Amino acid sequence: MACYRIPVRSISYFRSCGFLRKICAPSSPLCNKCTYFVSSSVLGYQYPTKEGFLKGKLDERRQFIHSGHQQFAGKDLYKILGVPKSATQKDIKKSYYELAKKYHPDKNKGDETAAKKFSEVAEAYETLGDETRRQEYDTYGQSGFGGAAGGTGWQQANIDPEELFRRIFGNNAFDPRAGFEESVFGNFSDAHEVMMDLTFSEAARGVNKEINIRMEDSCERCKGARAEPGTKTTKCHRCNGTGQETVNTGPFVMRTTCRQCRGMRVIITVPCNNCRGSGTTMQRKKVMVPVPAGVSDGQTVRMPVGNRELFISFRVAQSNTFRRDGADVHSDAKISFTQAALGGTMKMKGIYDTISLNIPAGTQSHDRIRLPGKGISRINSHGYGDHYVHIKISVPRVKYRNMKLSAKQKSLLMVFAEEESGVSGTVNGLSKTQDGANIVTDDPDGTVARLRHTVHSPTTEEFAHKVAEDIDDKEDDTKRNKRNT
Repeated sequence: MACYRIPVRSISYFRSCGFLRKICAPSSPLCNKCTYFVSSSVLGYQYPTKEGFLKGKLDERRQFIHSGHQQFAGKDLYKILGVPKSATQKDIKKSYYELAKKYHPDKNKGDETAAKKFSEVAEAYETLGDETRRQEYDTYGQSGFGGAAGGTGWQQANIDPEELFRRIFGNNAFDPRAGFEESVFGNFSDAHEVMMDLTFSEAARGVNKEINIRMEDSCERCKGARAEPGTKTTKCHRCNGTGQETVNTGPFVMRTTCRQCRGMRVIITVPCNNCRGSGTTMQRKKVMVPVPAGVSDGQTVRMPVGNRELFISFRVAQSNTFRRDGADVHSDAKISFTQAALGGTMKMKGIYDTISLNIPAGTQSHDRIRLPGKGISRINSHGYGDHYVHIKISVPRVKYRNMKLSAKQKSLLMVFAEEESGVSGTVNGLSKTQDGANIVTDDPDGTVARLRHTVHSPTTEEFAHKVAEDIDDKEDDTKRNKRNT
């Protein structure tokens, strides 16, 4: 059994021959490794038993200090909490909350390693969570952690890790009648870690969404005063209303949480009937969450609610139209083979509005057209991502639903096939002449022959040449615009 700190019901102190004696409940256990009571006094000392006291009288020059902080001497408190030295108080508090929840004894019953970790992160937060102590720690470094016998180094108050956790997350956090999931600690997790479902459009555009949560907040009856309305509180006489007391222990002077008021600065004679003097109650609240535009799946944002903080994680549904890659989005666009060959424009759905897509002539299937600034809002910076449109060319089938190819369209394609070059293989309905030209073999009504004659007329060829020049000019303009962007 090691000298771990445990709550003591009643303690009184007196001096005798340079030693501090402790009178506590008869059930207080003894440490097997030394002749000291196992205690969690606010002073952080282990006090000798009768046998230890008699043994100590042989050398009254020695002071027996057995502080709980000594187990952390030389350790990096920032590393214990997993935060950098530049971390803000909010970052430190959040990290402590996550680690304390992970190693909480109620969640890891019988696990001594977890209990030690829980105490360790509490000790680290006790120092780093207070700006004054943090500055002292940064000044004196790890060597001063736990105090020094010579009186140098920074001094650290000693607090029960469960008392620290209770002070932050509620006075009912360790109700012995409830399990971990039913305790206030569990309710804190439920209330302050909320999963919100969003559609793809809501996440991209942002939305105000109302949620119902159960969280600990100031008592509605006493308004957080902890005393029954109409009654008065008295200033704590031990700490004079400061919440802390100074204790002289021979050569050492320590500042610690007041044992009388437990740091609350006042003594309550008539506790509130609703919250039983805790000042807080579990309440159901409706909270309007302003979801910022551009949140992604799994992202967590922090939002103040009353005197608490609400951590909201988003679960974003997939879209049937868009695929997301950070602030960029991808979508598909089906175009006809004539649009692909000749170019054109089309309207398509964008993230925030309808987009007019310019299709360059000669577009190939699976080509990608970039639309700068048409993506999703960047949540941590200015501007928007890009929208990438993946082209899919839709080819009409001879007989397929509403894409049926008419006889006129087929005849036109036959004439086009006769003029097409660079074809590998053959085209159905065409054959090659001795000089290698393509010719339609099946033309019962002479439609193809008439179209061929029209196409090869001087007027038609002149018109076609002009159309080709216009297409080339548009392609040049498109390439020039791409280079400029």
